Amino acid sequence: MKVIATIALLAFGSVAFAQAPRNLRCEWDINPKAVHDPCPEFYWECASQSAFRIAVAATPDGFARPLWEATCRGKLPMVEYAGPPLKSGFTYYWKVWVSDNDGRPLGEPPVQHFTFEAQPLPHVLPTARTFVNFAGDPKWAKDKIDMCFRKEAKRGRANILATQYALISTMVVPSEKADDLQKFCNQHGLDFEDCFGHFAQDAEVTLHVGAELAANPRETRLCPGWDPRNDRNGDGRVDDAEARSPANPRATARERRAARIPIYFWGPPRDDYVMNVGNAGYQAFMAGVHAPQMADGFDGIYFDTVPPRIPTAGSNPVVEYPRDDDGRWLRDVQTLLAKIKIAMPRSIITANGWQADPMVIEGFQSEGWMNITCQGVRWQRAIEAARACDRRGKWQMLQYNPIYDKRLAEFGPKAEGVSRERDQLYGLATYLMAHGDYTFSGFGSHPYAHVADLWFSAIAADIGQPAGEYRVFSETERSTVANAANLLNNGGFETDGAWQFTKPVERDSQVKHSGRSSARITSDSTRINNINFQRVTLKPRTSYTLTAWIKTDGVAGSPGAQVYPYEFHDATGAGLQITVTGSTGWTRYRHVFKTGDAVAGRINFRMFGAMGTAWFDDIELVEGAIYTDTVFAREFTKGLVLVKPYAGGSYGDETASAIKLPRPLRPLNADGSLGAATAAISLRSAEAAILLRP
Repeated sequence: MKVIATIALLAFGSVAFAQAPRNLRCEWDINPKAVHDPCPEFYWECASQSAFRIAVAATPDGFARPLWEATCRGKLPMVEYAGPPLKSGFTYYWKVWVSDNDGRPLGEPPVQHFTFEAQPLPHVLPTARTFVNFAGDPKWAKDKIDMCFRKEAKRGRANILATQYALISTMVVPSEKADDLQKFCNQHGLDFEDCFGHFAQDAEVTLHVGAELAANPRETRLCPGWDPRNDRNGDGRVDDAEARSPANPRATARERRAARIPIYFWGPPRDDYVMNVGNAGYQAFMAGVHAPQMADGFDGIYFDTVPPRIPTAGSNPVVEYPRDDDGRWLRDVQTLLAKIKIAMPRSIITANGWQADPMVIEGFQSEGWMNITCQGVRWQRAIEAARACDRRGKWQMLQYNPIYDKRLAEFGPKAEGVSRERDQLYGLATYLMAHGDYTFSGFGSHPYAHVADLWFSAIAADIGQPAGEYRVFSETERSTVANAANLLNNGGFETDGAWQFTKPVERDSQVKHSGRSSARITSDSTRINNINFQRVTLKPRTSYTLTAWIKTDGVAGSPGAQVYPYEFHDATGAGLQITVTGSTGWTRYRHVFKTGDAVAGRINFRMFGAMGTAWFDDIELVEGAIYTDTVFAREFTKGLVLVKPYAGGSYGDETASAIKLPRPLRPLNADGSLGAATAAISLRSAEAAILLRP
């Protein structure tokens, strides 16, 4: 949400005020007496909105010098508090001023108030707070789990939070939900088909067939698109005569339902479709019927598949969400979630992978948040993002994906030479770096089976509570590169040669890191997937270092500006590794990967799923590995946690370095036992230590 430098557009003149905003709420309730979220959401309703100003004050008449205020453009009638920390037990007052779509001020609603009560989330274990998806055995969960999907787990301990699994942006057909929606539409005179999203032209879609398992195939199918102009007689279908001379030959659906956007090929007869989340009828059904039904007997709902952009669609046009209306899908999902929260303000609502400002709901699960192959920059970025969300009071279920196992973790990364015990401690220590008042450790694996088998006793260890933020403990550099030449041609973009460019990339002679020019990408749409590349042939089973200088200006969205190796299918560490968002000066990024048997691939740079401007310069690929070994530390009241993230290349003993400890400490083993007190330890690349005071 963009903050305007001046509030002049909201100044009140002599014009007659339109109706004031109504249904004002803080944390989805009217003048609540116990708000636990340290950064609560504020919400209101109005006929139209182009901008608003909101202020929070310590007294009812304190708005001349408020604690916090923000002036924002946009149609979304909600915002998250972003001011100084609120004090527990204090009552605060808030007020909002709104301008309509024509910039005219609406009437002033009365001052609202709320009382803040700090209430960090509890946990049954001494230190960790735990979440698993489908694990409900009462005897097993009783002394291990704080939240899961199975309400039978509450029979073991009543205060285990159980959230019902449900879908919000998609729907399986046929299903009980589909039947209920059809009945709701019939009762209220609504068109059932209006509740779905539809391709506006034919689109190729590649999805899993059947259950989402590694062993199951992915299949590409042509999904027909629907264009109402092809239905010239308006009877809801394209007959043979209309099909022979269509207004839009790129849309071949003969009826609208055939153009539904799939998200999984479960069948036939069952398939999973993307919904029109902005449809008023679908929103009313979800908030008034489906969500209350799903939450019955549970503490709340966990919604799967809640993306910030239309799933599956990619760059293909969608009837309900035209290309030129960026951001509407996100606003519609936020509005839908807000309506559910208003209908169920005391229900816990979380979602899979949900990221939005304001977040609206309690929080989200980060599916596949981290694994042992994440290199230092990505590891640190993930920890910092998690800590920022925790400080905002947003619940996070941080899922660490364990290394590959044919039975236990079929989607896990393959890390040669890494034992299960080493991976377990690394995953737990990584979570502890992010741990806070609202953060859960999810130690299972996608697709969430075998959770009890993946449990290890170190999770239950008592290392106390965090005694501060994580920090850099030590940093050293090592290299196997000696006078290596850049394997990329024109890495500084001095000419137009070597790279295959895709619009809107341009050479920029004004902003560059060195030389005469850089490559610039300016995106005005989150739908962008601008891939620019250079093909290379490398040596098999050899380490390489990829470096790039990147500068960004207002890059917002996910993932952002990227440089990465691609198509080295059996490489270790290949993929989307260098990713930058926000506004940054020229910064050098580095990533190490090791080829397998596949030697032909490419080096890509792009802007993906984000708006803003990014400049790329001096991209280099050299044979050999340049590592920065960084050890991060976080103090706990009863111990110390150290993590040395993967630096690329090997995981072996040759990557080890000696770490002198600030005091003698006892290392925790994965089975929960403790080693002898020691004043120093050795850590390899992608290794961690959890140490307790004697």
